[in-house]
Amino acid sequence: MRTIITTLLITTLLSACEQIPSLATSADEANIITTNTLATTDEIREASTSIPTLTEAVSTVETIASTSINTPIPNTQPTNPPTTSTATADPLPSNEPEIKSATLDTNTASKTIEKALQEMISGSIDLPDVSYFAKNKSDRFLVDFDDIIAGHPHVGQRSPKPHNDAQVYFSNSDERWLNASQPSDYPPIYAVADGIIQLSDPPNYPYFNVIDHTNYNPPWWHVGYTIAIRVATHEGYNVNFLYSMEPYVILHNKPKNFFEDFILVEDNQLVKKGDIIGYMYVSPFADRLHGPNSPHIAFSLMRDQAGPWDVYAPAIFTEEIVTQFSDLYRNPSEGWNSPSYGHDWNRGRGVPTSMGWMISSSENPFGDYPLDVLLYDGIRDKDLSGTAYLDSASLGFDEADVIYSTEGNGSTTTEVISLDTNWRAIVASIGGPASFNIVFHEQNGQRKSQMFTVSPEQNFSMSATPQMSPGSVAFEISDTENWGWAIAIASADAPINIPGQNIPDGICPPGCPPLP
Repeated sequence: MRTIITTLLITTLLSACEQIPSLATSADEANIITTNTLATTDEIREASTSIPTLTEAVSTVETIASTSINTPIPNTQPTNPPTTSTATADPLPSNEPEIKSATLDTNTASKTIEKALQEMISGSIDLPDVSYFAKNKSDRFLVDFDDIIAGHPHVGQRSPKPHNDAQVYFSNSDERWLNASQPSDYPPIYAVADGIIQLSDPPNYPYFNVIDHTNYNPPWWHVGYTIAIRVATHEGYNVNFLYSMEPYVILHNKPKNFFEDFILVEDNQLVKKGDIIGYMYVSPFADRLHGPNSPHIAFSLMRDQAGPWDVYAPAIFTEEIVTQFSDLYRNPSEGWNSPSYGHDWNRGRGVPTSMGWMISSSENPFGDYPLDVLLYDGIRDKDLSGTAYLDSASLGFDEADVIYSTEGNGSTTTEVISLDTNWRAIVASIGGPASFNIVFHEQNGQRKSQMFTVSPEQNFSMSATPQMSPGSVAFEISDTENWGWAIAIASADAPINIPGQNIPDGICPPGCPPLP
């Protein structure tokens, strides 16, 4: 393989110089370049049947690219050209190009060589099966944890409300992004594994991906950008790690190609784990869409030529990374009342530590069976519980103001409690169907009042009751699917913080301009 690449290197170098026969190097100089690098015909034939691994291919490209920069182009001019003191006439015209036209622009040549190598090698790399990541986990997350404030894992098709990717979220009020003046000032995005970059072709520009929600009321849309890395195969299909950057902006005051400079890689480029492949644009609130729409990167393992649900849970990371990620999605660093809050944060609320929760067999990259939790290799995970847990003390009251709280999974009726002050309650559910009733215990008997209901196929949701009078009450909960619930009570005058209530105004909706 290296023999073929070396031959390509020499050919490309000559092509980059645009040399013609009269400017070619002498036989002796050519021998200097090719000595100990070119192989015999038999060796070339043997090498051509060898398919390089991805690691070998990346290493080869780096080596050849470095060689192309450091290899001098032989000087075709004589060392001491003859001169004559009597030559006073102008030089005779010549059809030969000036010698300086043979000087190699090493940067251009290097890029030309590397691109040719990328295209040649990427078509014949021996990618591992996706099951490789069951035992060989990546220790490089797609972003730095200091740059994100929340997230959620892949929420599978067996969950209350499935979603076909995992996500990480960014703060619109972070001074680092507000003071940014160039793409490299924003959060870096990393290659999570060795692989081959896959960018979409025009007209689906990777730096201008329109996400259309004009069927909503009011209608809206936004623009993002995408990068994919081909990291594995499975059953004849390529498997790509997909990054979808969605800042929730419409670029109303920026050029259409604004995101192009935030992508640092090219199609078919070979990358190593840890390489910076781009940057995440995070806008100020004034340029962000209005409402609980949090700037994020959606990420997943997606099969080539597949539909939106032909995805695997992106369970390729070490236990340490997944634990850190899950701590963040259960406890956002800016709190649930962050001004950068988005409704999608709720997908991870109360969910156990995992990169995939309640996944079907088709979403399991390591086996043909469903899992409640995917954290390890798909085998150890069979014994893990997928039970979600909500902390009733953190629903929206200050912890010091909570006078009663309870949480659980499944249907039940709580004990009777006596409340001697006007009060309010916050009720939360992981998923539906679920219903919550207050049972008032009065002198004349009992009466029920509905507090809150959650419809089937609804994920985390919560509600606060109006002010209630003192008395003795119990709570009747119906949670037939055992998704999980929580209730907290505080005095009626206690401050209450429901996520999404303190979000600054954005640009739209309503009033978003027509689709571009």
